[in-house]
Amino acid sequence: MNALFRIPLRPRDRQRGFSLLEIMVGVAIGLIGIVVIFQVLAVWETRKRTTTSGSDAQIAGTIAMFNLERDLKLAGYGFGRSTFMGCTVNAYDALRAPNTFTFALSPVVITDGAGGAPDTLTVLWGNSAFFVADQTFTTSSDTTKRTRGRTGFQKGDLVVAAGNSPAQCVLAEVTQNDVADLAPFTDGASIGHANMAYTNFYSGAVVNTRYNNPAGPGIAFTTGSLYNLGPAPQLNTWQILNARTLASSEGFRTPTASTEVSEGIADLQAQYGYDNNGNNQIDCPAASAPPACEWTATLTSPPLTAPINWSRVRAIRVALLARSQQYEKDAVTTTAPTWAAGAFVMRNVDGTADSSPGDANDWRHYRYRVYQAVVPLRNMIWGTLP
Repeated sequence: MNALFRIPLRPRDRQRGFSLLEIMVGVAIGLIGIVVIFQVLAVWETRKRTTTSGSDAQIAGTIAMFNLERDLKLAGYGFGRSTFMGCTVNAYDALRAPNTFTFALSPVVITDGAGGAPDTLTVLWGNSAFFVADQTFTTSSDTTKRTRGRTGFQKGDLVVAAGNSPAQCVLAEVTQNDVADLAPFTDGASIGHANMAYTNFYSGAVVNTRYNNPAGPGIAFTTGSLYNLGPAPQLNTWQILNARTLASSEGFRTPTASTEVSEGIADLQAQYGYDNNGNNQIDCPAASAPPACEWTATLTSPPLTAPINWSRVRAIRVALLARSQQYEKDAVTTTAPTWAAGAFVMRNVDGTADSSPGDANDWRHYRYRVYQAVVPLRNMIWGTLP
């Protein structure tokens, strides 16, 4: 009975799986894939940083050039017709120490950087919304000027009184200019600039003078001219700080600390366009051909014809060198970037002389963009007959 119903036993199934060799091959393939992925990520991250830093440099250069160019276009507003251009203006400010300071009655002053170092630009312009042509004064005292007509001169305006030979200039704040100020201002022509309290035309408030020296201007005039700079003229100084930032400081305000305009600007170079031969254009032919190039970093003579005539300064040529912040492992900039006047003098990233090839302070391991423009001095051109 038991023999008839016995069920034969099946052989045990063989268990199958990965061998050690197969596992090692799989791990090796996985590791190779991870290495490739990380290499791709590293290359992608490098390219991304290069692209991003290049975009940042482009934005920085654009913003810097926009602000600088806008300032240069306003240069000379309020005194572009002055025959006393270049005169040193003696000024007083009750809120600064020391109280006295000076500036040039010039639309733009370029301070040339020694040995190719960044230049410094000082730009002067007025902001009067009224009649801004000069007015000749025929009689004068320490605190009063009698003009041909005081239209456009308001209480609170800053004016430059210029006269004498050699030329002398002084900054004054208008405090009296209507019949309510009594004689001699009832004549409709006299303007006062005394150290006193007065009602400011623009704010309507009674204020004390800030720019009139209590001791008097210190310069005696018989005749001369008045130039209206308005209530808030600008004396802006543009310079490179810390070898990486374009900054501007305003000379009529206190304090005169610099304000950062755009970061990533490594250099600033500028030149005057001086119409030396009087043909109403700025010539710059080949070096071997006359006349000489009329773009110049300084207005000293020679080679310019003496004496310097500011009415012939027709334009400013300016260039900014923007540097990306991404350090590249390879030297990606092997030659110095150039602009219209030639190559920039390159320095280490910290501003020191070029002496550190191959490290993070080496300018060759960064990318650059050059921004340049020719800005006509329209307030000089409009105020001068060709």
